[in-house]
Amino acid sequence: KESNDSFSNAQLITLGDTISGRTSESFDFDYYKFISNDDGKININFNSLETDKTTCGTWSLFLYGPNEEEIGMATVDVTDTSTVVLPFIGAKAGNYYYLLVYPGPRFASGHSYKIRTSFTKGKYYEKEVNNTEATAGKLILANNYVGTIGADFQDGDFNEIYDRDYYHIKAPAKGTMTVTFKHKKKTPQYTSGWNVVLYKHHNGGNLSLSESSILMDSAASKTLYKATVAKNAEFWLNIYSIYDGCRTNIPSDIVGEPYTISSTFVLAAKPKITVKTTKNSVTMTSKKLADITGYEIQIKSGKKFKKLKTTKGKALKYTKNGLKKSTKYTFRVRAYLKKDGTKYYGKWVTFTAKTKPK
Repeated sequence: KESNDSFSNAQLITLGDTISGRTSESFDFDYYKFISNDDGKININFNSLETDKTTCGTWSLFLYGPNEEEIGMATVDVTDTSTVVLPFIGAKAGNYYYLLVYPGPRFASGHSYKIRTSFTKGKYYEKEVNNTEATAGKLILANNYVGTIGADFQDGDFNEIYDRDYYHIKAPAKGTMTVTFKHKKKTPQYTSGWNVVLYKHHNGGNLSLSESSILMDSAASKTLYKATVAKNAEFWLNIYSIYDGCRTNIPSDIVGEPYTISSTFVLAAKPKITVKTTKNSVTMTSKKLADITGYEIQIKSGKKFKKLKTTKGKALKYTKNGLKKSTKYTFRVRAYLKKDGTKYYGKWVTFTAKTKPK
């Protein structure tokens, strides 16, 4: 709907809708905006509707964040009627995001196109805009976050349009943290990849703990960092494209390619179990542990363990009744912590107790 030639006049598209547009002249800028009602992923597909294969022209497509920051891009030839999938937008609830369609270096005036949108709800997507440490997205350990580099482009005048993804990590308690980078392995024809830096603040500066250059045709999983960390220890991840040195006016292969930041966290808290028995019961206790919500208790049945009880409280006292006399039973106990909607676990403590004969 004209006139939609600026951010302020951008046409609102309801996520899930399909619309058609047309660039009527060489300087016809078409702006669209979307609003996300939940955290999740905005998907945008673009199709040329041109049927004349002898024509020429291109569209330049740019994605923008809530403050009109460039976060993604693509270039589409008008004769390419295949579906072009733009880099997804990791959206925050309540934010506006924008799409600009305009005739590119080879003018695509007088040509029509179609835009199809969809939305996937979820809190474990990269949240735009996260191009700086100050805007870094929160990464909650023991979850998998999916992100993408939305732009990595240099035009003929050496103007750079690029996307960096920053994440902030804060340890929920003392424990062992592991951070892994995963991607879908590509064939060797793909020459680009990701630079991944994990660092912390130290003595007024940044101390790098891990630096990796991960090519698209490399192994699909790489452990970035594993260490025992203190409660509330803070770390940052900086992810950006490997510059391939020969992509003037051509977006890097990496644009729109998803990656996953996978992490685990094992609580250092480990109960010291004291056991008392009668002829038909086992009572287990443990002193208070810091930074936990409670305990999980299991009993061995055959070759497997099955759940007995989940308790709350920093100390443990639990009695299992209804047991047979003069019989050995094997139990295991571990601490857990609930924080930021995630449940963290410590290591299992396994022990055997024998009920009394009478």
